[in-house]
Amino acid sequence: MYHPAGSGMKLLFINPNSSKAVTERIAEATKKYEDETTRIDVIACQNSPEGIVTAADELTAGVNVIRLLQEKEKEYDGAVIACFADPGLRAAREKIKIPVAGIYEASAVFAKLQASRYSIISSGDHRDIDPWVLMARSRGEVENIASIKCLNSTVEQAVHADEEKLLRLIGACVKKDGAGSVILGCAAFAGQGDRLSQRSEVPVIDGIKEAVFFIRMMILYRK
Repeated sequence: MYHPAGSGMKLLFINPNSSKAVTERIAEATKKYEDETTRIDVIACQNSPEGIVTAADELTAGVNVIRLLQEKEKEYDGAVIACFADPGLRAAREKIKIPVAGIYEASAVFAKLQASRYSIISSGDHRDIDPWVLMARSRGEVENIASIKCLNSTVEQAVHADEEKLLRLIGACVKKDGAGSVILGCAAFAGQGDRLSQRSEVPVIDGIKEAVFFIRMMILYRK
């Protein structure tokens, strides 16, 4: 484990899909949270789909996440599943000894700390709304969600999403749906939360900062 000054942490962010572009975006976004006591590695699941779109994709990714965690857990103090489906999270907490967080789980906690209801903007299209609702229901989040909107793009296309389009969707979440905060519900949006927060009326959460803070809390809580 990574303890250069006696209180350091070595964190693992797992991209459950195999997209190189998404993995690079996550790695770039996590760099700003590294310092002399915190190291963050980002690894993709190579045998997974390029995007987690279907229930079958989620199952495949979840199995790959568990395998990767079992291989790597002795090297890290904590791990984050960096996909908003949180694939394999429950199983990870059964099988893995180090703390494991999901990026949607962390995002929802921080969204609720800042507003009574939040909206979700994701990649995909209208067909992805029902899976989001089912996932939110399984986590007891349905009553906290003001709306769910989609960018009508693939996961990899979302890496290069137009900022003005995202701002229009955020504005609709606030003015039409009454959201007090917005979650960018795809890891392809990693690193965009702070800038979009500055340009919009509400806190915008991309999940990276929130997951770093959340997993650090889980690690410290166990000490």
